[in-house]
Amino acid sequence: MRRTATARIAASVGVVLLSAAYAQPALATGGPGPGNGNNCKPVVGGQAGGTTPVPVSETAQLPCPLASGPTGVPAGPSAPTRGPFQPGQSCWYVINRPVKIQVTPGGGVNELDPNASGTQYTSLGYPQDLAIVPVTEAESFDIYMPFKFSGRADAGGFCTVNITSQLGCPDPDPLTNFVVVGNICWVTTPHPAVGGGLPPGQITPYLDQASLLQFINIGTLSSLPDNPNPGLVNIGTCFFLHGASFQGAGGGPQPISQPAFYSMTVGAPLNDGTGRFVFYVFRIELAFTGAQWDFGDGSAAPDGSLPVPCQGVPADIAVSHTYLKYGTFPVTLTEHYDVTVTEFWEDANGEHPAITLTGLIPPITRVLGPYTKQVIQEEGVPVGGG
Repeated sequence: MRRTATARIAASVGVVLLSAAYAQPALATGGPGPGNGNNCKPVVGGQAGGTTPVPVSETAQLPCPLASGPTGVPAGPSAPTRGPFQPGQSCWYVINRPVKIQVTPGGGVNELDPNASGTQYTSLGYPQDLAIVPVTEAESFDIYMPFKFSGRADAGGFCTVNITSQLGCPDPDPLTNFVVVGNICWVTTPHPAVGGGLPPGQITPYLDQASLLQFINIGTLSSLPDNPNPGLVNIGTCFFLHGASFQGAGGGPQPISQPAFYSMTVGAPLNDGTGRFVFYVFRIELAFTGAQWDFGDGSAAPDGSLPVPCQGVPADIAVSHTYLKYGTFPVTLTEHYDVTVTEFWEDANGEHPAITLTGLIPPITRVLGPYTKQVIQEEGVPVGGG
């Protein structure tokens, strides 16, 4: 697994930035980590809250943002500042100041290194190919810089006299292989960011039927004989569905004969004092499952076959219906769609296998019409138009 202590991660990286990097930190764009084609691909950068669904291809590998956020909130442990010291005796203690790893909205990564008092930070930007390193580390650990405070004990045995500070590595904490500038080093304590999947109540404010309707074009109806020409009693009148489609990858229309796919993310806070978020990624499959006609005469049953003149008309759906009485009939078509939602996420335990959220979004129905069709009893224009 990729979850290792700082020194082991850093050993593969070596000295990552020169001391000159402090002169003017550059914003990085972040970058992808290793991915599993059956799951999702870890990347740097996620958005708190929810995004809106966007079309993707069926074979697209979804990006899973690593758990991140405005980290650095926890305070580090410190050694005692009191005895046993003898008055006037040399003394020292260590305070670990939290390092902040910031992921910017564009996927850039900044490391904010504290001063000895923890009141000021120096920003250091990471290049794209290394941006994943501090974010991965902050996903599993709290990160600190140790500062050593030295002086003399006062009359009460407290280490308070003539106190000076210095970076506490290599003394008392040894240098790691992860060297950012000079002898700056990290001290880490385990604090894994672990998500357990979002309950439906936290998903549906961002993903519901209404958020998917925009991707469905229910099409239009026509007939043969087409309006304003009437149909005839006891002769099949044909009805056609045209232009029904999904919004597919790239924004273009996609026939409803094939399912369409969409993705979105919801960033949920861990509420563990670090400000970190786990980002849940959803793959949404929208599939047409059939249509139900209402021919306006109390019948929903199409004829068993199409009249010959109707068989050459291009359409998404073509049916014939024989009216047994004359009149004007409101024809409607109810289209049915199923929604399948699959959830992915990445956290300190790595990439999680997909989980299908059964029943999260109920089936969608869309009604097209009414399409008004007049049917007469007199002998009129044959259905073939001849």
